[in-house]
Amino acid sequence: MEIMTISLKVPFDKKGLLLKKLADVIEGKIRKAKLLPPDKFGYNEIIINLETKNPRKVIVEISKVGKVEFLSH
Repeated sequence: MEIMTISLKVPFDKKGLLLKKLADVIEGKIRKAKLLPPDKFGYNEIIINLETKNPRKVIVEISKVGKVEFLSH
């Protein structure tokens, strides 16, 4: 099992739709999730710590939802 962190910025009015899509797509155990308040431009940041067996599959599936930037340590 590997732990990966996913950080997304989404418009305030579309966060519910995106979270619903992510819940259907993400395969693995969510260890911690944070929904940060909107910034001055109206974007929320979602941070998810995910424990999964196949991180590559998760990355491909999340990329289908929308434009995603992945950062690694």
